[in-house]
Amino acid sequence: MKKFVIIDGNNICFRSFYALPMLSNFEGVISNAVFGFANTLVKIIEQEKPDYIAVAFDKGKKTFRHQMYKEYKAQRRPTPKELLDQLPLLRQMLDTMHIRYIELDDIEADDIIGVLSRKFDTENLIVSADKDVLQLINSNTSVYAPQKQSDAIVYNEKSLKEIMQIEPYQIIELKSLMGDSSDNIPGVRGVGEKTALGLITEYGNLDGVYEHIDEVKGKTQEKLLADKESAYFSKKLATIVTDYNIDVKLDDFTYDFPFGDETLDFFKKYQFNSLLKKQELFGGEAKQESVAEEEETVVVTEPKVAKEELATISRDKTIFMFLNDEIFSIYDGDKECNFSIVPSLIDDYVHIEDILTSISDILAKSKIEMYDAKDMLTRLDQYGVDVTNISFDCTIAKYLTNSNAKPMSFMQAVEYFALPKSSYAKNISTMSTLLKGKMKELDVEDLFYDIELPLVRVLREMERNGIKVDVHELNELETKYKNLLDGLTNEIYEMAGTNFNINSPKQLGEVLFDVLGLKSKSNKKDSTNVSVLNELVGQHPIVQKILDYRQYFKLYSTYIKAYLGCKDAHDFVHTTFNQTLTATGRLSSNDPNLQNIPSRSNEGKMLRKIFIPSTPNGSLVSADYSQIELRLLANFSGDDRLIDAYNQGEDIHSITASEIFGIPLSMVTDNMRRSAKAINFGIIYGMSDWGLSQNIGITKTEAKKYIARYFEKYPTIENYINGNVAFAKEHGYIRTIKNRIRFIPELKGNKMQQLFGERVAMNMPLQGSASDIIKLAMVKVYNVFKAKALKSKLILQIHDELVVDTVEGEEDIVKSILKDCMENVVDLKVKLSVNVSAGANLSEAK
Repeated sequence: MKKFVIIDGNNICFRSFYALPMLSNFEGVISNAVFGFANTLVKIIEQEKPDYIAVAFDKGKKTFRHQMYKEYKAQRRPTPKELLDQLPLLRQMLDTMHIRYIELDDIEADDIIGVLSRKFDTENLIVSADKDVLQLINSNTSVYAPQKQSDAIVYNEKSLKEIMQIEPYQIIELKSLMGDSSDNIPGVRGVGEKTALGLITEYGNLDGVYEHIDEVKGKTQEKLLADKESAYFSKKLATIVTDYNIDVKLDDFTYDFPFGDETLDFFKKYQFNSLLKKQELFGGEAKQESVAEEEETVVVTEPKVAKEELATISRDKTIFMFLNDEIFSIYDGDKECNFSIVPSLIDDYVHIEDILTSISDILAKSKIEMYDAKDMLTRLDQYGVDVTNISFDCTIAKYLTNSNAKPMSFMQAVEYFALPKSSYAKNISTMSTLLKGKMKELDVEDLFYDIELPLVRVLREMERNGIKVDVHELNELETKYKNLLDGLTNEIYEMAGTNFNINSPKQLGEVLFDVLGLKSKSNKKDSTNVSVLNELVGQHPIVQKILDYRQYFKLYSTYIKAYLGCKDAHDFVHTTFNQTLTATGRLSSNDPNLQNIPSRSNEGKMLRKIFIPSTPNGSLVSADYSQIELRLLANFSGDDRLIDAYNQGEDIHSITASEIFGIPLSMVTDNMRRSAKAINFGIIYGMSDWGLSQNIGITKTEAKKYIARYFEKYPTIENYINGNVAFAKEHGYIRTIKNRIRFIPELKGNKMQQLFGERVAMNMPLQGSASDIIKLAMVKVYNVFKAKALKSKLILQIHDELVVDTVEGEEDIVKSILKDCMENVVDLKVKLSVNVSAGANLSEAK
């Protein structure tokens, strides 16, 4: 009889993800779950030599069980993003092996396994640690269940009886009584595994239990009678489907082994080095160049040897240090020691804790140079280690010498600098030397040492601190918006006369244009963006419902669900600040993005209410620069009128309106002020006459006239802007107030690229300087907080705004420090103005 291996894809992938450290390749792509799956798969192939292999996946959608029971699996936590991102990689790997995988809308992976185990006349081996599949065991089907710290258990009819004292079908009967918390199957309230096992052993199945209910004593009888309906309902939920029609043939499940070149290339790309060493997996043809470089690495295998090796490292020199999920490396300029710390990749390894203990004096006394120091600090955090004397960060240095380049992982930087891949800390030394020379050449050393390098520690502590969320408020918002979305969905379906995916532009377009016959002015049948939908408003009430749905869906998915999904056990949300991502020097934030919270809309204010102080009677203090880029424009251009207006505390937008419209200040209306505001900010960003016309709802001719009149009134600003463009065209770059440099190669491109480059030359000195100032202010605020031993903590930077989690009794001093540090951080002709406020949540603080 042919052997058929059926793998529970989700189960094995999840187990691998949580069993292994976050392994990643040179490109920084995390692949620990795929690597663990590959190891399990290879082991099965080598041991069982199957004729056929199938992998079953959950498709992630609602199945027939969700239709039966809305709460089915409702309590499960969201899958970590790091794992979700690996599922496409896993499918890609299976494709290279020509291993067929199946995922269906209506049924789960367990059901797919159930169908396949009954469909063919084969000897079946199900690979899963999920006990649910034990119900599928019969004379032709056994279950291979991987274990955490021991060999896998193989269950067949005999061994299941020996281990669990039950027959395969009784797995279902057990769950019907005891329920299943992982799947949210209710069972009978108050009946646990021991009681359920006793009942099923005694009476055979659920029917037998209720046929002999009079024999069951005491409270157990009461519980069984009270929840009889739940017990039979739970049995339906727990029963794996075996009769669903899946249109496949047995030959669909043949596979490649030994693996071909595609699999070999995949293993190389994701650095599955221990598998690459097994030449038999590739018919003996696997080339060893991908692991040959490792042979040059000095691998120290015992902690005691690690201490001996580290004893030879000089404590008097700058120390170069590298740490990722696989390697710890240290170099003092004479000797490099590399230590493997991952048991799953290399058999001989050391415990990172032992290494860090051995070099505690180095960490305390020596100057340390790193690659991506913030990430290094994050990694060291988990071992309770803090490095306070970071003297150089190659990642930041590389960013300051070319802010247009995309961020690089360490190994990408190694390739970029054409360095040997077998060296780690030594490569940091080489990069450091090269980058120091480049920084000096570009005159960005002060920017590096005064602002960006000190900011690393500030950002790391902000990430570690996090911001507390009001879970009660968040849950109420989730319920509110879920109900709103459910209601809107039903209304939209009723108006459309059909159910469809509202979030699918293609399906929405078909409903609007084909089914309902709506027509946009621009005749864009392939687009359902906001501008097109706004054209359709009035043609059918469904359009406004869709616009409302989109607004609420964004709030629900981008903010509410995201915050619920990423809060920690203490109800704190921890973002990641990206210091080397934007060309202007601006910080960005992700996982979750806490810089994109709406502030002016009612929904935004409601969202800001969920962010609260972390201590009783504390407050959130917000300090926000007022019109910092316009103040910088006045300063750099030297326009006396604007400089004086700002220093006298006058309303710059009303003054601009008075100048442009040629009327006294007292006659400026709100609409005129709004138009002048749009012009003021439009000038900063190099807005065209067409852009201004669209922004304030006037003709292009009128907009052109307004811009011309603006420059008539403020010729120094026009000269300043034109001067920036001329300088950038001559030199190929532009600088900020703190000498941040941005190269503008677009100025030598085609016409469109040149226009973009000119806008960059206009805006970079203003936006980039604002970035310099807020970053320098963060460093100063942080240092003053430390010097005064305040318990309050800087937790957020939202563009021109700083937010402090303030403890009771420190609010006044925190406000004073913020205002003083931020307003006096640089010496300008124009006073910087900071609005400081406090509240019981972020909405009140703003």
